[in-house]
Amino acid sequence: MTFSRADAASNGHPEAAKTVTQCNNDSFLLELSGCEKKSKAKILMKRSRVIVIAWIVCWTFAVSGQEYELEELTAARAVRLIAESEEGAINLIFPNVSSIDRETAEELAKAPQSGLLLDGLSSIDEDTASELAHFSGFVLTLNGLTSVSPEVAQQLSTFKGRALVLNGVSTISRDLASNLAEFKGHALFLDGLTNVNREAAQELIAFNGRCLGLYGLKIINEKLMSVLINWPGEKLSVRKEALTVESRDIMNEHTHSWELIGDVWASF
Repeated sequence: MTFSRADAASNGHPEAAKTVTQCNNDSFLLELSGCEKKSKAKILMKRSRVIVIAWIVCWTFAVSGQEYELEELTAARAVRLIAESEEGAINLIFPNVSSIDRETAEELAKAPQSGLLLDGLSSIDEDTASELAHFSGFVLTLNGLTSVSPEVAQQLSTFKGRALVLNGVSTISRDLASNLAEFKGHALFLDGLTNVNREAAQELIAFNGRCLGLYGLKIINEKLMSVLINWPGEKLSVRKEALTVESRDIMNEHTHSWELIGDVWASF
C-alpha cells in the first residue's frame, strides 16, 4: 500500500500533497520545523523543530506545525487562530490549554490541518469528545488525559483519522478497552498504560488497525502474551525488556501477524 499526492489531495489536504512521497515501508515522518517565536494578538506562537517517526502507515510526509502558548481557548479565538494560522502549518498544537467546551471543540474540529494536538487537556466530557472526533485530519492527540470514561472513549473512537493518541491514560478497564478498540483508524496509542489485565487485553485485540502502542507496559508475562499473540495487526509497540522468557517462548512458538517496534512517540 502506498499513499500518493493524489490521495492527500483527495482527502482535503492539498498542502500535505505537496510533500507526500511514496514509500515501501510502514512509516511517516512529521517534521515540525523552524525555531522562531512571534507575538500576535498577545498570543505567543512557537514553531519548533521536532521529528517524529511513527510506524503506522505506508507513506512519508513532512509537515510544519504551529504551537500556541496560550492557556485559555474560546470558540471565537479558535476560529481566529485557525484563520490566521501560517501557510504550511499543517499541525495545530495547543500544549497548555487545559480545558475546552463543546463549542470550542466544534470550531477546532473544522481546522483544515492534518494534525490536532491538544495535549494540555486534562479532561473532556462526552459532548466535547464527540465534537473533537469530527476533526477531519489524520492525527488527534490528547496525551494530557490521564483517565477516560468508557462513554468518552466511545465518542473518540468515531474519529475517522489515521491515529488516535492517548498516551496519558494510565489505567484501562474492560469496557474502556472495548470502546477504544472500535476505532477504525490505522493506529491506537496507549503508551501510558503500565499494566493491562487479561480481560482488558482480550478487548483491545479487537482493534482492527495496523499499529497498537503499549510501550509503557512494564511486564508482558505469559498470560498477557497469550492474548496479544492473537492480535491481527502489523506493528506492536512494546518494550522488548518487558517481555518475560515465557512470553518470548510464546512468540517463538506461535505464528503471529505483527512485529515488535520501539517507542514511536519518544521524541514527540
